[in-house]
Amino acid sequence: MSAAATAELAPAMERPQRDEGPALFDDRVTLEDLVLRTWEDLVVEGRCACPVCGGSMAAAGSTAACLDCGSEFS
Repeated sequence: MSAAATAELAPAMERPQRDEGPALFDDRVTLEDLVLRTWEDLVVEGRCACPVCGGSMAAAGSTAACLDCGSEFS
């Protein structure tokens, strides 16, 4: 099989439309912001929303684990 370069461009892939709530990240929220906010909630309240699945995350010493998906912060 061979390939040849052409002047025609392939059609751009369209982004799928999300029908679910707001996106996890937008132009104003960085990953660092999300992680810091999660840790602040864990320290103050001992629980917070999991940044991965939105479930419930609980603190255990210097770590935290999501009760729904098992994601961990350490």
